[in-house]
Amino acid sequence: MPLPVGDVAFYVTVILLAPHLALALAAAGMPLVSASGGFFKTKRIKIFLDKFGQQTTTFALLGGGYVFLLTILAAASLPFAAPESAAFFLAWPLPVIPLTAPLLLGAILFLVYRGLWQGMKNSKSVHSLIGIASGLAFFAALYALVSTFRLFSLHTPLPLSGWDFFVPPQNAFFWPILLETLTLALCLAGGCGGLYLVARRNKDDFGRDYYGFTLKLAARWALFAGLVHLAALGHIYNGLWPFAAVHAATDMLFWSMAASLALWALALALWGVTSFSSYALRMKWALVAAVGLAVAALACQSAFFWPLFFG
Repeated sequence: MPLPVGDVAFYVTVILLAPHLALALAAAGMPLVSASGGFFKTKRIKIFLDKFGQQTTTFALLGGGYVFLLTILAAASLPFAAPESAAFFLAWPLPVIPLTAPLLLGAILFLVYRGLWQGMKNSKSVHSLIGIASGLAFFAALYALVSTFRLFSLHTPLPLSGWDFFVPPQNAFFWPILLETLTLALCLAGGCGGLYLVARRNKDDFGRDYYGFTLKLAARWALFAGLVHLAALGHIYNGLWPFAAVHAATDMLFWSMAASLALWALALALWGVTSFSSYALRMKWALVAAVGLAVAALACQSAFFWPLFFG
């Protein structure tokens, strides 16, 4: 029996959303992942981390730039495609200022960080602080984004006071969702960083020792941040299930939830095996598969949260 048009549109939307959301989150987390290596002083590790940072920030520049352009196009088209949503998201001063200001600040700092990579090679600690500042600005933008979507899902009228917008109640689901989002950004930064290293292996051949070190480093970022993300996601699912159980689409919500947890567990297993493998270069397939599983898990998460919060 053919699916209704609305259901087809919904599934197509979440499938298309997942890779773009993964790319955006990975780009947001990448400055912190790459900049954290700038404080190591051991010469051999320092060289590896410097090359790793250059490669991963190039990925963030390309991927983040692509998502940034899409975001501008989406914002420009929102008043025509969804006037009510545009009236909410583009309201002045909240939430448009906290949504755009840290995003633009993070982008500017990131361009400075990436552009001065060679110029500040003798001041790596200061250079890394610029990268960390960029990452924190992107995380502030994610904070504002989660807060905005929280209010949108509650159909809360704007403008609100700054206090209501920036500091939700202590018992709000905002906080575990924020933790899940931020750790997901670091997890995907590691996962996508490893994937980019694999993709560039033949063009940027820095030797087996380099790839043996950095592929495990990327996998460990993905693994350890991903474990926190999975724990937060499980907590969120547990808290929201009483609402999902009485939803009209409860079967779809259950299977979306179960599939996302299973897919994340598989992705983390692959990153875990790679993290502690003595032959990381032989695990390139695992790094590719893990990112694919993570994107599929994100699609399932979107299929769970969208009808529950915005349906």
